[in-house]
Amino acid sequence: MEFKKSFPVVTGLLCILLLPYARTAWSQEKPLWTLTASVQRALDVAPELRAAQAEIAVRAGELSQAGAWPNPTIELRADEKKSIETQNRRGVLRLNQITLTQPIPLRRLEPQRRAAALTLESAQAEQRYQNLQIETRTAQAYHALQRAAERQRLAQERLGFAEKMQRGKPKKDDPLVRYLSPLERARLDVLRQTAYQEVAEAEGKWSEATAQLRALLALAPGAHLETLPLTPATIPATLAALLDRLTSHPALQAAQHNRAASQAGIDVARAQRLADPTVGIFHEQDELAGERRIYSGIMLSMQIPVWNKNGGSVARAIAATDKADAMLAAQRRDLESRLRQNHLHLGYLIEQAEHYSTRLLVPAKKVLDLTRKGFATGEQNGLALVDASNTYFEAQAHYLDLLHDAWFEAAELRLASGVSLLNSSLETQP
Repeated sequence: MEFKKSFPVVTGLLCILLLPYARTAWSQEKPLWTLTASVQRALDVAPELRAAQAEIAVRAGELSQAGAWPNPTIELRADEKKSIETQNRRGVLRLNQITLTQPIPLRRLEPQRRAAALTLESAQAEQRYQNLQIETRTAQAYHALQRAAERQRLAQERLGFAEKMQRGKPKKDDPLVRYLSPLERARLDVLRQTAYQEVAEAEGKWSEATAQLRALLALAPGAHLETLPLTPATIPATLAALLDRLTSHPALQAAQHNRAASQAGIDVARAQRLADPTVGIFHEQDELAGERRIYSGIMLSMQIPVWNKNGGSVARAIAATDKADAMLAAQRRDLESRLRQNHLHLGYLIEQAEHYSTRLLVPAKKVLDLTRKGFATGEQNGLALVDASNTYFEAQAHYLDLLHDAWFEAAELRLASGVSLLNSSLETQP
Protein backbone atom coordinates (compact mmCIF):
# COMPACT_ATOMS: atom_id res chain seq x y z
CA MET A 1 0.00 0.00 0.00
CA GLU A 2 2.83 2.41 0.81
CA PHE A 3 4.43 1.68 -2.56
CA LYS A 4 1.18 2.44 -4.38
CA LYS A 5 0.83 5.76 -2.56
CA SER A 6 4.42 6.82 -3.31
CA PHE A 7 4.35 5.69 -6.96
CA PRO A 8 2.85 8.96 -8.35
CA VAL A 9 5.40 11.01 -6.43
CA VAL A 10 8.30 8.95 -7.75
CA THR A 11 6.93 9.19 -11.26
CA GLY A 12 6.66 12.96 -11.01
CA LEU A 13 10.24 13.27 -9.74
CA LEU A 14 11.52 11.09 -12.59
CA CYS A 15 9.69 13.24 -15.12
CA ILE A 16 11.22 16.38 -13.65
CA LEU A 17 14.70 14.85 -13.69
CA LEU A 18 14.38 13.53 -17.26
CA LEU A 19 12.87 16.73 -18.69
CA PRO A 20 16.24 18.31 -19.68
CA TYR A 21 17.27 15.09 -21.45
CA ALA A 22 13.95 15.00 -23.26
CA ARG A 23 14.45 18.56 -24.45
CA THR A 24 17.97 17.70 -25.63
CA ALA A 25 16.70 14.67 -27.53
CA TRP A 26 13.93 16.76 -29.11
CA SER A 27 16.42 19.37 -30.22
CA GLN A 28 18.62 16.69 -31.74
CA GLU A 29 15.73 15.59 -33.95
CA LYS A 30 16.34 18.76 -36.00
CA PRO A 31 19.75 18.22 -37.61
CA LEU A 32 21.91 21.04 -38.85
CA TRP A 33 22.10 21.70 -42.58
CA THR A 34 25.58 21.31 -44.00
CA LEU A 35 26.82 22.98 -47.16
CA THR A 36 27.10 19.66 -48.99
CA ALA A 37 23.58 18.61 -48.04
CA SER A 38 22.23 22.00 -49.11
CA VAL A 39 23.95 21.81 -52.49
CA GLN A 40 22.74 18.25 -53.07
CA ARG A 41 19.20 19.25 -52.17
CA ALA A 42 19.32 22.26 -54.50
CA LEU A 43 20.56 20.10 -57.38
CA ASP A 44 17.79 17.58 -56.79
CA VAL A 45 14.99 20.15 -56.99
CA ALA A 46 16.40 22.75 -59.40
CA PRO A 47 14.09 23.31 -62.40
CA GLU A 48 17.07 24.58 -64.40
CA LEU A 49 18.56 21.09 -64.38
CA ARG A 50 15.31 19.60 -65.65
CA ALA A 51 15.45 22.07 -68.52
CA ALA A 52 19.08 21.13 -69.19
CA GLN A 53 18.20 17.44 -69.18
CA ALA A 54 15.38 18.11 -71.62
CA GLU A 55 17.86 19.93 -73.87
CA ILE A 56 20.14 16.89 -73.75
CA ALA A 57 17.20 14.69 -74.74
CA VAL A 58 16.50 17.02 -77.67
CA ARG A 59 20.13 16.79 -78.84
CA ALA A 60 20.08 13.01 -78.43
CA GLY A 61 17.00 12.86 -80.65
CA GLU A 62 18.74 15.01 -83.25
CA LEU A 63 21.73 12.64 -83.18
CA SER A 64 19.46 9.66 -83.71
CA GLN A 65 17.72 11.43 -86.58
CA ALA A 66 20.97 12.66 -88.18
CA GLY A 67 21.97 9.14 -89.27
CA ALA A 68 18.55 8.12 -90.58
CA TRP A 69 18.13 7.42 -94.28
CA PRO A 70 15.27 9.11 -96.12
CA ASN A 71 12.23 6.94 -96.67
CA PRO A 72 11.57 5.36 -100.07
CA THR A 73 8.63 6.51 -102.18
CA ILE A 74 6.21 4.25 -104.01
CA GLU A 75 4.04 5.44 -106.88
CA LEU A 76 1.05 3.56 -108.32
CA ARG A 77 -0.52 4.45 -111.65
CA ALA A 78 -3.90 3.17 -112.81
CA ASP A 79 -5.53 4.36 -116.06
CA GLU A 80 -7.93 3.37 -118.85
CA LYS A 81 -5.26 3.01 -121.48
CA LYS A 82 -6.60 1.22 -124.57
CA SER A 83 -4.63 -0.92 -126.94
CA ILE A 84 -4.28 0.67 -130.37
CA GLU A 85 -4.16 -2.64 -132.18
CA THR A 86 -7.26 -4.16 -130.59
CA GLN A 87 -9.10 -0.86 -130.90
CA ASN A 88 -11.00 -1.64 -127.75
CA ARG A 89 -13.49 1.16 -127.27
CA ARG A 90 -14.35 0.13 -123.79
CA GLY A 91 -12.09 1.67 -121.11
CA VAL A 92 -11.20 -0.41 -118.11
CA LEU A 93 -9.31 1.06 -115.12
CA ARG A 94 -6.23 -1.06 -114.56
CA LEU A 95 -3.07 -0.84 -112.47
CA ASN A 96 -0.43 -0.39 -115.13
CA GLN A 97 2.67 0.92 -113.32
CA ILE A 98 4.44 0.63 -109.99
CA THR A 99 7.49 2.82 -109.28
CA LEU A 100 9.75 2.63 -106.19
CA THR A 101 12.28 5.43 -105.63
CA GLN A 102 14.95 5.69 -102.93
CA PRO A 103 17.11 8.79 -102.24
CA ILE A 104 20.76 7.84 -101.62
CA PRO A 105 22.55 10.11 -99.07
CA LEU A 106 26.10 9.70 -100.29
CA ARG A 107 27.93 12.54 -98.47
CA ARG A 108 25.78 14.24 -95.87
CA LEU A 109 25.09 11.53 -93.25
CA GLU A 110 28.57 11.34 -91.75
CA PRO A 111 29.04 15.12 -91.21
CA GLN A 112 25.47 15.33 -89.91
CA ARG A 113 26.15 12.62 -87.33
CA ARG A 114 29.42 14.25 -86.32
CA ALA A 115 27.82 17.69 -85.91
CA ALA A 116 24.90 16.23 -83.93
CA ALA A 117 27.23 14.22 -81.66
CA LEU A 118 29.31 17.32 -80.89
CA THR A 119 26.15 19.33 -80.19
CA LEU A 120 25.03 16.63 -77.75
CA GLU A 121 28.40 16.76 -75.96
CA SER A 122 28.11 20.55 -75.78
CA ALA A 123 24.66 20.24 -74.15
CA GLN A 124 26.05 17.76 -71.62
CA ALA A 125 28.90 20.15 -70.79
CA GLU A 126 26.38 22.98 -70.43
CA GLN A 127 24.46 20.86 -67.92
CA ARG A 128 27.62 20.34 -65.87
CA TYR A 129 28.25 24.07 -65.94
CA GLN A 130 24.63 24.63 -64.85
CA ASN A 131 25.35 22.33 -61.90
CA LEU A 132 28.30 24.50 -60.93
CA GLN A 133 26.22 27.66 -61.16
CA ILE A 134 23.52 26.18 -58.92
CA GLU A 135 26.21 25.02 -56.47
CA THR A 136 27.67 28.53 -56.37
CA ARG A 137 24.31 30.21 -55.83
CA THR A 138 23.34 27.74 -53.11
CA ALA A 139 26.71 28.06 -51.35
CA GLN A 140 26.46 31.84 -51.36
CA ALA A 141 22.93 31.70 -49.92
CA TYR A 142 24.12 29.20 -47.31
CA HIS A 143 27.02 31.42 -46.23
CA ALA A 144 24.71 34.43 -46.16
CA LEU A 145 22.47 32.58 -43.72
CA GLN A 146 25.51 31.61 -41.65
CA ARG A 147 26.52 35.25 -41.35
CA ALA A 148 22.96 36.33 -40.57
CA ALA A 149 22.73 33.76 -37.77
CA GLU A 150 26.09 34.85 -36.32
CA ARG A 151 25.13 38.51 -36.56
CA GLN A 152 21.88 37.72 -34.76
CA ARG A 153 23.80 35.98 -31.97
CA LEU A 154 26.22 38.91 -31.78
CA ALA A 155 23.35 41.40 -31.58
CA GLN A 156 21.80 39.46 -28.68
CA GLU A 157 25.15 39.47 -26.92
CA ARG A 158 25.44 43.22 -27.42
CA LEU A 159 21.94 43.76 -26.07
CA GLY A 160 22.68 41.62 -23.03
CA PHE A 161 25.83 43.63 -22.34
CA ALA A 162 23.97 46.94 -22.64
CA GLU A 163 21.15 45.85 -20.34
CA LYS A 164 23.62 44.56 -17.77
CA MET A 165 25.48 47.88 -17.80
CA GLN A 166 22.29 49.87 -17.47
CA ARG A 167 21.00 47.89 -14.49
CA GLY A 168 24.31 48.37 -12.72
CA LYS A 169 23.31 46.32 -9.69
CA PRO A 170 26.30 45.61 -7.42
CA LYS A 171 27.04 42.17 -6.09
CA LYS A 172 25.92 41.26 -2.58
CA ASP A 173 29.47 41.17 -1.22
CA ASP A 174 30.50 44.38 -3.03
CA PRO A 175 30.16 47.42 -0.74
CA LEU A 176 30.87 49.85 -3.60
CA VAL A 177 27.80 51.53 -5.09
CA ARG A 178 28.40 53.22 -8.45
CA TYR A 179 26.64 56.56 -8.79
CA LEU A 180 25.42 57.30 -12.31
CA SER A 181 24.85 60.85 -13.39
CA PRO A 182 21.92 61.69 -15.68
CA LEU A 183 24.36 62.09 -18.59
CA GLU A 184 25.86 58.66 -18.04
CA ARG A 185 22.40 57.11 -17.70
CA ALA A 186 21.44 58.75 -20.98
CA ARG A 187 24.56 57.34 -22.64
CA LEU A 188 23.77 53.88 -21.33
CA ASP A 189 20.21 54.22 -22.60
CA VAL A 190 21.53 55.15 -26.04
CA LEU A 191 23.80 52.11 -25.87
CA ARG A 192 20.84 49.87 -25.04
CA GLN A 193 18.58 51.35 -27.73
CA THR A 194 21.34 50.93 -30.31
CA ALA A 195 21.60 47.29 -29.30
CA TYR A 196 17.83 46.91 -29.70
CA GLN A 197 18.09 48.29 -33.23
CA GLU A 198 20.93 45.88 -33.99
CA VAL A 199 18.79 42.97 -32.83
CA ALA A 200 15.84 44.04 -34.97
CA GLU A 201 18.03 44.53 -38.04
CA ALA A 202 19.81 41.19 -37.50
CA GLU A 203 16.50 39.35 -37.17
CA GLY A 204 15.24 40.93 -40.38
CA LYS A 205 18.35 39.95 -42.33
CA TRP A 206 18.21 36.45 -40.88
CA SER A 207 14.60 36.08 -42.04
CA GLU A 208 15.54 37.26 -45.53
CA ALA A 209 18.51 34.89 -45.76
CA THR A 210 16.42 31.99 -44.48
CA ALA A 211 13.69 32.67 -47.03
CA GLN A 212 16.24 32.80 -49.84
CA LEU A 213 17.84 29.48 -48.93
CA ARG A 214 14.47 27.83 -48.37
CA ALA A 215 13.43 28.88 -51.87
CA LEU A 216 16.56 27.36 -53.39
CA LEU A 217 16.03 24.13 -51.45
CA ALA A 218 12.28 24.06 -52.19
CA LEU A 219 11.41 23.82 -48.49
CA ALA A 220 8.16 24.78 -46.84
CA PRO A 221 7.99 28.30 -45.33
CA GLY A 222 8.02 26.90 -41.78
CA ALA A 223 10.65 24.21 -42.36
CA HIS A 224 13.54 24.03 -39.91
CA LEU A 225 16.71 25.46 -41.40
CA GLU A 226 19.77 25.84 -39.20
CA THR A 227 23.31 26.00 -40.52
CA LEU A 228 26.70 25.23 -39.06
CA PRO A 229 28.64 28.06 -37.39
CA LEU A 230 30.69 30.33 -39.62
CA THR A 231 34.37 29.36 -39.51
CA PRO A 232 37.49 30.69 -41.26
CA ALA A 233 37.82 29.69 -44.92
CA THR A 234 40.74 27.98 -46.60
CA ILE A 235 42.13 28.07 -50.13
CA PRO A 236 41.16 24.81 -51.89
CA ALA A 237 44.38 24.45 -53.90
CA THR A 238 47.34 26.34 -55.30
CA LEU A 239 46.88 28.60 -58.29
CA ALA A 240 48.99 26.32 -60.49
CA ALA A 241 46.86 23.29 -59.64
CA LEU A 242 43.65 25.16 -60.42
CA LEU A 243 45.04 26.46 -63.72
CA ASP A 244 45.95 22.91 -64.72
CA ARG A 245 42.34 21.85 -64.15
CA LEU A 246 41.00 24.71 -66.22
CA THR A 247 41.10 22.69 -69.44
CA SER A 248 38.38 20.42 -68.03
CA HIS A 249 36.09 23.32 -67.13
CA PRO A 250 32.54 22.53 -68.34
CA ALA A 251 32.02 25.99 -69.84
CA LEU A 252 35.28 25.70 -71.76
CA GLN A 253 34.40 22.20 -72.94
CA ALA A 254 30.98 23.40 -74.10
CA ALA A 255 32.62 26.18 -76.12
CA GLN A 256 35.10 23.70 -77.62
CA HIS A 257 32.31 21.33 -78.64
CA ASN A 258 30.38 24.22 -80.15
CA ARG A 259 33.38 25.18 -82.26
CA ALA A 260 33.87 21.59 -83.42
CA ALA A 261 30.16 21.29 -84.21
CA SER A 262 30.37 24.50 -86.26
CA GLN A 263 33.32 23.08 -88.19
CA ALA A 264 31.30 19.95 -88.90
CA GLY A 265 28.47 22.22 -90.01
CA ILE A 266 30.70 23.45 -92.84
CA ASP A 267 30.97 19.90 -94.17
CA VAL A 268 27.20 19.49 -93.82
CA ALA A 269 26.57 22.67 -95.82
CA ARG A 270 28.99 21.56 -98.53
CA ALA A 271 27.41 18.13 -98.69
CA GLN A 272 24.01 19.76 -99.18
CA ARG A 273 25.07 21.63 -102.31
CA LEU A 274 23.47 18.82 -104.28
CA ALA A 275 20.27 17.06 -103.39
CA ASP A 276 20.50 13.34 -102.73
CA PRO A 277 20.54 11.31 -105.98
CA THR A 278 17.47 9.15 -106.38
CA VAL A 279 17.40 5.58 -107.70
CA GLY A 280 14.06 4.30 -108.97
CA ILE A 281 12.75 0.91 -110.05
CA PHE A 282 9.55 0.67 -112.02
CA HIS A 283 7.31 -2.21 -113.03
CA GLU A 284 4.89 -1.53 -115.92
CA GLN A 285 2.44 -3.50 -118.05
CA ASP A 286 0.79 -2.67 -121.38
CA GLU A 287 -0.98 -4.31 -124.31
CA LEU A 288 1.03 -4.89 -127.42
CA ALA A 289 -0.12 -6.99 -130.43
CA GLY A 290 -3.15 -8.06 -128.49
CA GLU A 291 -1.15 -9.33 -125.59
CA ARG A 292 -0.37 -7.86 -122.19
CA ARG A 293 3.34 -7.24 -121.86
CA ILE A 294 5.13 -6.69 -118.58
CA TYR A 295 8.50 -4.99 -118.34
CA SER A 296 10.66 -3.39 -115.67
CA GLY A 297 13.40 -0.80 -115.56
CA ILE A 298 15.63 1.38 -113.41
CA MET A 299 15.92 5.16 -113.20
CA LEU A 300 18.53 7.55 -111.80
CA SER A 301 17.83 11.21 -111.12
CA MET A 302 20.37 13.83 -110.03
CA GLN A 303 20.09 17.54 -109.42
CA ILE A 304 22.04 19.88 -111.71
CA PRO A 305 23.54 22.76 -109.70
CA VAL A 306 22.88 25.55 -112.15
CA TRP A 307 21.08 28.30 -110.25
CA ASN A 308 21.59 27.35 -106.60
CA LYS A 309 24.93 26.00 -105.39
CA ASN A 310 24.13 26.50 -101.66
CA GLY A 311 26.94 29.03 -101.37
CA GLY A 312 25.05 31.07 -98.79
CA SER A 313 24.71 28.12 -96.41
CA VAL A 314 28.41 27.37 -96.70
CA ALA A 315 29.35 30.99 -96.03
CA ARG A 316 26.99 31.05 -93.04
CA ALA A 317 28.55 27.89 -91.63
CA ILE A 318 32.08 29.33 -92.05
CA ALA A 319 31.03 32.53 -90.26
CA ALA A 320 29.43 30.50 -87.46
CA THR A 321 32.72 28.63 -87.04
CA ASP A 322 34.66 31.89 -86.80
CA LYS A 323 32.21 33.13 -84.19
CA ALA A 324 32.47 29.92 -82.17
CA ASP A 325 36.27 30.13 -82.28
CA ALA A 326 36.19 33.72 -81.03
CA MET A 327 33.75 32.77 -78.24
CA LEU A 328 36.07 29.95 -77.20
CA ALA A 329 39.01 32.34 -76.96
CA ALA A 330 36.93 34.83 -74.96
CA GLN A 331 35.69 32.07 -72.63
CA ARG A 332 39.22 30.86 -71.97
CA ARG A 333 40.41 34.43 -71.32
CA ASP A 334 37.55 35.25 -68.92
CA LEU A 335 37.85 32.00 -66.97
CA GLU A 336 41.58 32.37 -66.46
CA SER A 337 41.23 36.03 -65.46
CA ARG A 338 38.43 35.27 -62.97
CA LEU A 339 40.38 32.34 -61.57
CA ARG A 340 43.46 34.46 -60.88
CA GLN A 341 41.45 37.31 -59.38
CA ASN A 342 39.32 35.06 -57.17
CA HIS A 343 42.36 33.16 -55.92
CA LEU A 344 44.18 36.40 -55.10
CA HIS A 345 41.17 37.97 -53.41
CA LEU A 346 40.44 34.84 -51.38
CA GLY A 347 44.01 34.78 -50.08
CA TYR A 348 43.73 38.44 -49.13
CA LEU A 349 40.45 37.90 -47.26
CA ILE A 350 41.83 34.91 -45.36
CA GLU A 351 44.93 36.86 -44.37
CA GLN A 352 42.86 39.87 -43.28
CA ALA A 353 40.53 37.66 -41.20
CA GLU A 354 43.50 36.10 -39.42
CA HIS A 355 44.87 39.59 -38.73
CA TYR A 356 41.52 40.68 -37.30
CA SER A 357 41.29 37.60 -35.12
CA THR A 358 44.71 37.96 -33.54
CA ARG A 359 45.48 41.68 -33.72
CA LEU A 360 42.10 43.32 -33.16
CA LEU A 361 39.49 41.06 -31.58
CA VAL A 362 41.62 40.01 -28.62
CA PRO A 363 42.80 43.55 -27.74
CA ALA A 364 39.29 44.95 -28.24
CA LYS A 365 37.87 42.35 -25.86
CA LYS A 366 40.54 43.15 -23.30
CA VAL A 367 39.86 46.89 -23.56
CA LEU A 368 36.14 46.29 -23.11
CA ASP A 369 36.68 44.17 -19.99
CA LEU A 370 39.02 46.75 -18.44
CA THR A 371 36.68 49.61 -19.31
CA ARG A 372 33.71 47.76 -17.82
CA LYS A 373 35.61 47.17 -14.59
CA GLY A 374 36.80 50.76 -14.54
CA PHE A 375 33.26 52.00 -15.09
CA ALA A 376 32.01 49.86 -12.22
CA THR A 377 34.60 51.40 -9.87
CA GLY A 378 34.13 54.95 -11.15
CA GLU A 379 37.51 55.17 -12.88
CA GLN A 380 35.92 55.38 -16.34
CA ASN A 381 32.92 57.36 -17.48
CA GLY A 382 30.03 56.24 -19.67
CA LEU A 383 31.56 57.70 -22.82
CA ALA A 384 34.58 55.43 -22.54
CA LEU A 385 32.31 52.44 -21.95
CA VAL A 386 30.19 53.24 -25.02
CA ASP A 387 33.30 53.71 -27.14
CA ALA A 388 34.86 50.42 -25.97
CA SER A 389 31.58 48.58 -26.53
CA ASN A 390 31.13 49.94 -30.06
CA THR A 391 34.74 49.15 -30.94
CA TYR A 392 34.48 45.54 -29.80
CA PHE A 393 31.11 44.66 -31.30
CA GLU A 394 31.81 46.47 -34.57
CA ALA A 395 35.09 44.58 -34.83
CA GLN A 396 33.22 41.32 -34.26
CA ALA A 397 30.69 42.23 -36.96
CA HIS A 398 33.42 43.14 -39.43
CA TYR A 399 35.20 39.88 -38.68
CA LEU A 400 32.01 37.97 -39.52
CA ASP A 401 31.80 39.95 -42.76
CA LEU A 402 35.35 38.92 -43.61
CA LEU A 403 34.57 35.26 -42.98
CA HIS A 404 31.43 35.50 -45.11
CA ASP A 405 33.26 37.28 -47.94
CA ALA A 406 35.99 34.65 -47.88
CA TRP A 407 33.50 31.79 -48.26
CA PHE A 408 31.64 33.80 -50.90
CA GLU A 409 34.90 34.20 -52.82
CA ALA A 410 35.68 30.50 -52.37
CA ALA A 411 32.39 29.65 -54.07
CA GLU A 412 33.26 31.99 -56.94
CA LEU A 413 36.70 30.37 -57.16
CA ARG A 414 35.13 26.92 -57.51
CA LEU A 415 32.92 28.23 -60.29
CA ALA A 416 35.83 29.85 -62.12
CA SER A 417 38.03 26.76 -61.84
CA GLY A 418 35.28 24.23 -62.61
CA VAL A 419 35.68 22.43 -59.27
CA SER A 420 32.50 20.81 -58.01
CA LEU A 421 31.82 20.67 -54.31
CA LEU A 422 30.34 17.17 -54.50
CA ASN A 423 33.00 15.28 -56.44
CA SER A 424 36.25 17.06 -55.62
CA SER A 425 38.70 16.56 -52.78
CA LEU A 426 40.18 20.05 -53.15
CA GLU A 427 37.54 21.81 -51.07
CA THR A 428 37.53 22.04 -47.28
CA GLN A 429 34.01 21.97 -45.88
CA PRO A 430 32.92 24.89 -43.67
